[in-house]
Amino acid sequence: MAGVAYIGVGSNVGDAFENCLQGMRAVIDNERATFVALSSLYRTSPVSPVVQSDFLNCALKIAWRGTPRELLSFLQEVEAALGRDRGVRFGPRTLDLDILFFDDLVLDTPGLTIPHPRLHQRKFALVPCLEIDPGLVHPRFGRPLAEYLRELGDEQKIAPFGKVPADRIGSAKAGDAPEGGGG
Repeated sequence: MAGVAYIGVGSNVGDAFENCLQGMRAVIDNERATFVALSSLYRTSPVSPVVQSDFLNCALKIAWRGTPRELLSFLQEVEAALGRDRGVRFGPRTLDLDILFFDDLVLDTPGLTIPHPRLHQRKFALVPCLEIDPGLVHPRFGRPLAEYLRELGDEQKIAPFGKVPADRIGSAKAGDAPEGGGG
């Protein structure tokens, strides 16, 4: 039985658009994953004490045939293959793939917290998730994500960047991806 996962996708190093596309392709092309939905891409300000460039972010919704821990391990393999350097906490990222939700699971284990522990504090995660499903409720707190978004101030910047056409993801399984330009 497959669980439904929302994965935050982001990059702010090199060609961020291409990095995000490659990460999404790798996820969707895995035999344990089935594409469900993809948000638009957004240009977002970093939420970090580290000075760095803006990010491109989106959310990818998949069905995953495996455990959340297996998904985390797989996502970390994809990040590493695309040059992710974990040397600076909250620093620049070639590719960042985070499990935001896995069904309605609430999980606190060493190395894996679901939902993502700072999801409700980050526009770059909230806006793409709400684009996919405006009725999403945070399983830990029982509040609609839209309420958290309304409570965040203007310090975190987010602007639409564009939709990713299905053919740019490179998988027939992504046939329902949003249409439109990449930037």
